[in-house]
Amino acid sequence: MTQILNLTPSEEDILKIRRKLQDYNSKFFEIKDEPNFTISEIDEDKELVGGIVCTIVGQWLEIDFLWIKDEQRGKGLGKKLLHEAEKIGLENKCNMAFLTTMNFQAKPFYSKHGYKTVYVQRGYPITNEKYFMEKELKLN
Repeated sequence: MTQILNLTPSEEDILKIRRKLQDYNSKFFEIKDEPNFTISEIDEDKELVGGIVCTIVGQWLEIDFLWIKDEQRGKGLGKKLLHEAEKIGLENKCNMAFLTTMNFQAKPFYSKHGYKTVYVQRGYPITNEKYFMEKELKLN
């Protein structure tokens, strides 16, 4: 055997290892598919002003990313995208939602929308905090 250290791996180098782990995990995991979806908001000039990226993992909706253009913040777009994603999660039999956010990002926003902090990673990556948050999804 030979060990190879790659300090500048390509996306393909990373995906090779990720796929091997996914193949191994699939023998034990209750699900075979992890569909992704995005919801984007564009303005009249067709410029992206907000978007959310999610993954459905079994009965969990994972919020991977939520971004709102600075000029659009505080106008309800984040709430609209988050609630639409949760609705899609419910339609796909998700009963929980999960996300991470940083202390300089949107913890108060998510808390306001029912997300509870279940773990805080302090000193990440050096002086900040990363919050792991979840929410029980229910039909309104």
